[in-house]
Amino acid sequence: MKWLGYLNVASATTLNILLNAGTFGRYIWLEGRVCRGVFTNWVKHFRYKPQLFFRPTTEREIVQRIGDSRSVRVFGSGHSFNTGVVSDHTLLSLDDYSGLVQKEPGKKQVAVKGGTRMRDVVKLLLKEGLAFRALPSHDAQSIAGILSTDVHGTGKVHGTEDEWGFVSQSVVRLKLIDGKGKAHFCGPSDDLFKAAVGGIGAVGIITEAVVQGVERFSVEQRVQTANLSSVKQNLERLIEDNDHLSLYLFPFTDKCRINTWNHTDKKLSVLGDLREFARTSADALAAAWVGNLIAYTGLLPMPAVSSLMYGFERGSHLVLESNKAFNRTIYHLHQELEFTVPFEETFGACERFIELYEAMYRSSDLPYTLFEVRFTPEHDLTLIGAGRDRRCTWIDLLCNDSHGFERYFAAAEDLIKEIGGRPHLGKYCEGFRKEDMARLHGDKFVSFLDLVEQHDPERKFANGFTRRLFGDGA
Repeated sequence: MKWLGYLNVASATTLNILLNAGTFGRYIWLEGRVCRGVFTNWVKHFRYKPQLFFRPTTEREIVQRIGDSRSVRVFGSGHSFNTGVVSDHTLLSLDDYSGLVQKEPGKKQVAVKGGTRMRDVVKLLLKEGLAFRALPSHDAQSIAGILSTDVHGTGKVHGTEDEWGFVSQSVVRLKLIDGKGKAHFCGPSDDLFKAAVGGIGAVGIITEAVVQGVERFSVEQRVQTANLSSVKQNLERLIEDNDHLSLYLFPFTDKCRINTWNHTDKKLSVLGDLREFARTSADALAAAWVGNLIAYTGLLPMPAVSSLMYGFERGSHLVLESNKAFNRTIYHLHQELEFTVPFEETFGACERFIELYEAMYRSSDLPYTLFEVRFTPEHDLTLIGAGRDRRCTWIDLLCNDSHGFERYFAAAEDLIKEIGGRPHLGKYCEGFRKEDMARLHGDKFVSFLDLVEQHDPERKFANGFTRRLFGDGA
């Protein structure tokens, strides 16, 4: 079974890269979609057939589908690692409800429909000479989906106005259709905005977002390998010295990868986009073909062998347009389980999850896994988002989507609960329940449930996933 999984991951990753290159970046095979009435999620890990499926083109049609349905769930790119997109009755795609609504050049703002993919929002901003202040790593997600899961990037963690962590920080207004079919406009100071951001669609469908742009700019991107012990000693300085910083940690080694992004006035690198495509493709192919091969042959604990994985990255130094540096196409077939801990607990928490993997690896056929670490400042634009109200470290367990990852993720979720970590509700999330959410979010969770009751009293937007996390409601 594990070798079939190995071939599936490796071949799917390769196919995705070839198709994307062959269509000059216009086609991504790994995106979730409905084909012949069957929905398949981004990583092809689960599929189901909704009773009804629609691609509305107008707000009026969205309201009609809400009124006619017992339950409604919405998807954009299907970049989901859980069953939050599975509907008991009606499934909606907002792909045909996308594009520009209006622009206000004087305010450096553009309003876009909820189904607009991030890569297309970026293009609309670029036409106006604008850009996002910063972006998360994946360009395929819709603006509604990215806000509904409170997607983050990485930045400084000291809480000044110039520091960045979340896409919601670049949104000045939302339009939302609730379970009664009523439209609401809300801004960052409104409780409904904070319930929609990170609320995985429980209070309504985000149909419009007004994005605050900044003057377009270039970014100097560096990737280098370092000793983890040195990074531990110098983490505060690394964060202070760079606009954006993230780390990749690896099992069975003291090596780690440092990724930095800094604003710059330098000229763009020659063939920079092509070189970045080659680098990310090589990383994906190495993880899929070499990483899993080493893991499944039992050789990963050998230093000379495990060093092959971080050794593939010889370093990178490019100057790119900001969106190309922050935002990329993801080719690798993998699973993600992500959560936050207080910034002060960064390496203590990382070590426990790496040690858990290493202990389970010796007795189980676990696929290759690495650990991405990112940082966000204090954040008050959400009620139940994992990054709210504290300086956070995000730990993302990136596990090849093949044989054995469920066992590791189940054990990891038990450990997350033990240390008081908060789960990212857009990633793998099978072990958390309403009582866990209440313990983690306290009064904010109570306020969130009150808003769900107010705006969706018939639970039109509920499914098995939300009922496990938020309860059955009325």
